[in-house]
Amino acid sequence: MRNSLDLHVSVPADEFAYLKRRVVYLEAVLMRVVRDSELMREWFAPAEIAGMGLPGLPDTPEGVTRKANKERWRRRKTRVRGSWMQVIHVTSLPARAFDALVSMILELPDINETAPLVDVLPPPPIPKPAISDANTAPPWVLPLMRIMKRETSGNLSEAWQILPERLPPDVALPTVEEAAAVLVRFGLAGK
Repeated sequence: MRNSLDLHVSVPADEFAYLKRRVVYLEAVLMRVVRDSELMREWFAPAEIAGMGLPGLPDTPEGVTRKANKERWRRRKTRVRGSWMQVIHVTSLPARAFDALVSMILELPDINETAPLVDVLPPPPIPKPAISDANTAPPWVLPLMRIMKRETSGNLSEAWQILPERLPPDVALPTVEEAAAVLVRFGLAGK
């Protein structure tokens, strides 16, 4: 039995691009709304857009209107103080202007602003020397050495018999051959 429903939808590319940009804008507006609910707007008059000084856009309402007409920006008519005017949706703005508007809403630094140089950088961290596996004893060696020292007076055979009950649960007991090779390599047992 399936617990999911696969859904496939065809959306024209320009509509999908509009929706994606609208989501980015609405996320920025949402952040702003948390601070000031009067600033939640998606539609702007050409004069407002011109007054924002967004990169790549004309600085006059007429210039913005011409560009909007030429590039077929998403617009609608709205009634303001008794008269009709065209307003433009923010997602129609060219990418650079749109990004600058989102940055303004989020109060980010100007898109062309460069970060100040830091005169003195902290010294890079000194890398720790790598521990070679050849010099690292397996986790069973220390318990074996403790048993030999404290309980069996150095008797390796007796210590080996006690070792399985003293190992931590996540440490596997090696075979006698593996243990002998490790003990010889570290000089803890004769050849």
